[in-house]
Amino acid sequence: MKIKKNVIIGIIGATDKEIIPLYKKIKNFQKKIVYNKIFYSGKLNNIKTILVKSGVGKVSSSTTCTILLNIYKVNLIINIGTAGSLDDKLIPGNIILPHSTCYHDVDLTAFGYKLGHIQNFPKLFSINKNMIEFTETHVLKSKLNYKKNLIISGDSFINNTASKNILKKNFPTAIAVDMESTAIAQVCYQFKKPFLIIKSISDYSDNNSKLNFEKFIDLASQRCSNVVQDLLNNIYKKI
Repeated sequence: MKIKKNVIIGIIGATDKEIIPLYKKIKNFQKKIVYNKIFYSGKLNNIKTILVKSGVGKVSSSTTCTILLNIYKVNLIINIGTAGSLDDKLIPGNIILPHSTCYHDVDLTAFGYKLGHIQNFPKLFSINKNMIEFTETHVLKSKLNYKKNLIISGDSFINNTASKNILKKNFPTAIAVDMESTAIAQVCYQFKKPFLIIKSISDYSDNNSKLNFEKFIDLASQRCSNVVQDLLNNIYKKI
């Protein structure tokens, strides 16, 4: 992906806590409310950036992404925030850079589709390979623990070990689960816009997920924010 000087980057996080670390770093921002969503426009490491809280879930995130692409004409979408671990080696604060994403709560198997595959779209939504590699370079420099593979999404917060085990059985390559990234990926696919997912683990998707999420959301959000800031800073240097 070639980055140009007039690039506009849209950053979507689901909750206040997930976007606050970046919100504090945006310079000379302007606030605008569009369809009840608050958009913060400004410069983040000298890159024109639109930061927005989507709200939790697939519909909220896809609606927000559509507004970003339609009204703000952003060139790249970055979905930030937290995710629940489906990999025993991933602990709170670790970074994930998924190379693909799909739904775990879409079931058209009665019509011959694989679980998670939505009609008229790819089985998996692939994330921009060049951006993943570029981001990975800077995550390595920061010495943060990270992993790449599939992330799955659905309209449920996984707070049950039995549910986690079902997800691992149905999607054995999945390393994490969230409630937004696949919906954002689907919108970007339809608009033919590149997107990147940068998430940090907040919990283990088990019986203690709620407690761990509340305990580690600040750590996870800050780690994710640090990766994004470093990424944008180095993108700017490459322009």
